[in-house]
This record gives sequence, structure tokens and C-alpha cells, in this order.
Amino acid sequence: MIRYGLCLVALVLAALQTAAADEDRAPWRRLFDRTATDYRLTRPADSGPAPLKLVDGATYTWARSGPHDGNYGNVYVWTHQGNAEAVACFWRWVDADGRPAVVHELHSLSPTKLESSGDAARSWKPKGPLERHPLEGAAVPAESAVGRMSQMRALCRDLAARSEGAAGDRTELRLLPQPLYRYQSTNPDVLDGALFAFVCSVGTDPELFLQLEALRTPEGPRWHYTLSRFSHMSLFVQYRDQPLWQAVRDAENPISHNADHTYWVFHAPFDPASLRSD
Repeated sequence: MIRYGLCLVALVLAALQTAAADEDRAPWRRLFDRTATDYRLTRPADSGPAPLKLVDGATYTWARSGPHDGNYGNVYVWTHQGNAEAVACFWRWVDADGRPAVVHELHSLSPTKLESSGDAARSWKPKGPLERHPLEGAAVPAESAVGRMSQMRALCRDLAARSEGAAGDRTELRLLPQPLYRYQSTNPDVLDGALFAFVCSVGTDPELFLQLEALRTPEGPRWHYTLSRFSHMSLFVQYRDQPLWQAVRDAENPISHNADHTYWVFHAPFDPASLRSD
């Protein structure tokens, strides 16, 4: 009975600490929301630039413990015709002296070249599209949405991802069980799809995004994929125990961006007044 009581007290204290941390972080998360709405992303169209739609609210939130209340952030998705075309994470980073900054981390998911505008977005200029690749050996997409979701989960289980540091240290990445965004496609060429995330085994912040899409082809619907780095580490992905994709840090692909700028990350100056209450 005493042991049960101690466990109950520990659970209550943990819940109170979590609630207090959430309350402290709430102004930051509202700041992340405002930052996302400042980004205006467009794709080319016959009638002129077509704006992407920001999904209402963060599609995923994460926190990592550490000094000065650690790091934490929100993930956002932009869509076109119900399909994911851009992803971003805005997160709190603190230097060794306790000075905070807001990190902007972005990746185009679009099959066309995106344009960005807005006060915070001016530095991000993707140079091209994100290419789709057929997933060889995958079954033909199921006729039902439920069946296709089941197939996507199975395909995810066929993938294994890891990160590697400059010293050769390896970390296995963990797939989040739920997609960050499930397509609601109105594009006749896109039957279905979802955006998944791999996270570090020692944290919950995304390191890699997996996009699965059932695309119509001359041979009928087929599964395609994209993989998008969201890490300063080199990344490697295997599919059914065979190498599939990699993103290695080099002179053209440094920590801050990809060679084609589809991936972009920077630290924005932080003004404490920006944590104002809504």
C-alpha cells in the first residue's frame, strides 16, 4: 500500500511539472504559430502564383529537456489541393549562456519550385522541386482509403533510418506511429498520401520526413516517395535492407542548407516582446 501511495504521489508530481512546463512554453508556441502565418508560400500555375494553404495549427509539437528549460518547437505543413507541399519547424534554441533564439527550419515537399515571401521568409529561395521516386516492389495502391493507410504503415516498417556525426557516431532514428498529415487530395493525379516523421532516439524532434504518395501513372496507380533531411547530421535510409537514400554533409550540402535550397535553416533574432499575450 505504501509503495502504491508513493507511486501515486510521483505520478501527480510529474503531471504538475508537465502542466507547469506547458504553461511556461505556451507564449513560445503562440509565437511559433504567428511565425508560421508570416510565411506566404506559392507555386506556379497557369493563372499566376497559387498560394499554399497552411494547415490550421501545428501538426506536431515536441520538447527536449536541457539547461535553461531545454529546446522545444512546433511543426507546420502547407498544402496544395490537399497534398503536403512544404513543412517547417520553428523552435526555441538556447546557447551556452542562456540566450534564446528562434530557429526556422524548412523543407519544400513540392513537385514544383516554390516561392516564399514575408518578413521571415525572404531568405528561403528553393531552386527547384522535390523529385518523386517510385517505391520499387511496393504493392499496387489499394482501392480504399483504409487499405491505402494500412499499406503506408507497412511500407514505413520496411524502412530503417539512421544519422551519423562527423566522428562516425551513429544514431538509429525512430518512426512516429502516426502521420503528421494525411492527404485530402483533390488533385486527380494524386490518389492518396501522407507525411511521416523519423525522430532521434534520444528526443522527439523530427530529423527526417518521409512522404508517401499514390500517384496515377500510365501503368495505373503506384506508390512513390520523397525523403527530406531535417538534421545537421548525415542521414541514411534503407528499404528492405538495401540502401535507398542518403543526405551527406559536404561543401555543397552544409548544415544550413541543401545544394538546391529545398532545405533551409537559420536562427532568427529574438525579441522578448514577441512573447506578448494574444
